[in-house]
Amino acid sequence: MTTTLYHDEYGNKTSYGVKSDAIRYTWAGYYLFVIASSVIGDTTILIASIKYKAFKLHRVIIVVIQHIAFCDLMVSATYVLPKMVSIISDKWVLGNFFCYLYSYTTYYSNLTSSLLICTMTTCKLLLLKYPLQFRTVTRKKAHLICVACWLAAFTFPLIQLLVDKDDISFSYRGYQCEYGFSSEVWHYLRPFVAVLFGFIPTSLVVLTTLWLLIEARKVVSRSRESLKWQGIVTTVLTATVFCLSDLPYVVYHVGESIVRVADKSSSSFHTTYFRVAISFLSLNTISNFYIYNLTVSSFRRFLWSRMQLLVQFLCRTRPNSPVVNRARSTPNIAVVYRARSTPNIHEVGRRRQRGLHKQNSIYCGV
Repeated sequence: MTTTLYHDEYGNKTSYGVKSDAIRYTWAGYYLFVIASSVIGDTTILIASIKYKAFKLHRVIIVVIQHIAFCDLMVSATYVLPKMVSIISDKWVLGNFFCYLYSYTTYYSNLTSSLLICTMTTCKLLLLKYPLQFRTVTRKKAHLICVACWLAAFTFPLIQLLVDKDDISFSYRGYQCEYGFSSEVWHYLRPFVAVLFGFIPTSLVVLTTLWLLIEARKVVSRSRESLKWQGIVTTVLTATVFCLSDLPYVVYHVGESIVRVADKSSSSFHTTYFRVAISFLSLNTISNFYIYNLTVSSFRRFLWSRMQLLVQFLCRTRPNSPVVNRARSTPNIAVVYRARSTPNIHEVGRRRQRGLHKQNSIYCGV
């Protein structure tokens, strides 16, 4: 099935479609987990960082974290959700407009995510290497840096639109709408674009992360004060998961020129491995919430306090629940102790009267 003017070789459902319904629904279930994790996790990150100030990190890193969370929500809405629907339906059912939107926003959001993570590692490195000079950076400047990343990522889909806006088709290999790069211009332009928007940002993430670890070790060795590892570990884990999620996809594109077959539909490398590679890309979308929960203690305390409030609310709405009944039947230790240790007022009064009567009797010679 092809939704646009161009017919892609992967648009043959018989050759490239998933034959097993069990595999297809399992694949869709994975993307459902991605959507749920992203919506809950990234929304929590935004609320916790903006409203409750739950991230005790440098303000620049917090701003970058907020933009990454918003970008992940965008990926879930424009990339993961339509993909899951097409996998369940075993075809593209959202029409031509969303097919175009899906293709362009996929490149845009993925490139934005890589640029923001590159910004995160670079800013953390500068904070560690030049703390006095970089300390003056305000939240407004940090937002401007992130906005520059959003604008820079827009250049790639803009180039696609200018070269050939209709070069889009639905692929059963990945159950997604893809840009075909069919124009002759891409023969010369595609290597330049790949280096500019793919190789350079990823290389910067790797290099700045390694440099960050080296500088952190130097600071620890020459300083008597302990280094705050919380922000460093958060940045390093975020960059590591990003690189690991991209690695299978990079391996596929490198091996695509090596594994040459006449019929790609019969090659597991061009079908099964490709699906696994593009599924790994979503790990970067769902990992940030778990990383911050693991590394940022203030965010972890915020989550724990909200969970306690949720449990208390559920106990109030269910008065006959075992937790509430146990709480009602179990006496409060502090109250019991206070009741036992505090004498009765009337008993104290009677004791005083008996003491006064005895004293008067002594005085009167009784």
